[in-house]
Amino acid sequence: MIAAADLAYRAFYGGVLSRLPERVAVPLGQWGLKLLPLDRLPVFRNADPRLAVTLGGVTLPNPLILSSMYYDTTILRRAMGLGFGAVTTKSITVRPRPGHPHPNLVRIHTPEGPGLVNCNGFRNPGLEAYRRALARLPRRAPLIVAAAGESIEEYVEVVRGLAPLGDLVEINISSPNTRLVYEWSRRPSELARLFQAVRAATTRPVIVKVSPDYREANEAQIIPAALEAGLGIVNCGNTRRVDEPRLSQKAGGLSGPALFPATLENVRRLRARFGAGLEIIATGGIDTPERARLALQGGATACAYFTGFITRGPLLARRILDGLLAVGK
Repeated sequence: MIAAADLAYRAFYGGVLSRLPERVAVPLGQWGLKLLPLDRLPVFRNADPRLAVTLGGVTLPNPLILSSMYYDTTILRRAMGLGFGAVTTKSITVRPRPGHPHPNLVRIHTPEGPGLVNCNGFRNPGLEAYRRALARLPRRAPLIVAAAGESIEEYVEVVRGLAPLGDLVEINISSPNTRLVYEWSRRPSELARLFQAVRAATTRPVIVKVSPDYREANEAQIIPAALEAGLGIVNCGNTRRVDEPRLSQKAGGLSGPALFPATLENVRRLRARFGAGLEIIATGGIDTPERARLALQGGATACAYFTGFITRGPLLARRILDGLLAVGK
């Protein structure tokens, strides 16, 4: 049944969604996620207790995390029933942001498989409106609330506002589709103060989402500063900045399987360098059971993905979890 449903989605994606213009396919896909009660079907979940992991002291039923892309709480509620061990909100800012104009997402085809390039620009309703929305979100799986800001004070405000509504907090210092946060990685000397201020703002476990574009700074300055401040989880990493003339901003963040070789290399290197004192979320190109297994065996505590959720479908989590159990995780 799982294999048949998986093939049906792939046929639908390849024959319908991937052929529609992005401005049509994206809202259609989100409409389907909100309308169809897929989260009620047990076929999407594997509740085997052997899959459980601990991240920042929080128990996740399995090591798969839906990456930061959705702020719609209906979609997040659905996703919590689609096999993920945790789901992540879109990065939220103090004030509402309309995001970048269309086109802000395009498909890309690589030798490794289908990917996306986006320049969404942090479209979100702002802190106060989102706090009200999250307060009404039923919690069926651990929730990671994501924060972004232009200053230390803005990060602190968002973290303080969102942390009580989530199980973990992620601070985004790496999104390449807006200078809002991408510039933080260019100023690693200032990040120590940011990390210390965020640590003081909440008792929740804090994840630092770093960019694959700044490998040397990550290892030499950013991650050591995070560890010194008591932030022991790194999301490695975000999308990679690429030029893309079809986008309104002429550049954006590449996601999808083309990122996986670098993701795996980064995970292995960070584990070897920082040892057991660092927890690692492997993000970038996770779209098959084999890639998830390699990332976990390479030293990741958990794996996160978004593009695979779109291109491979909502059964991907179940397929990965079944695959991990089949090889002994």
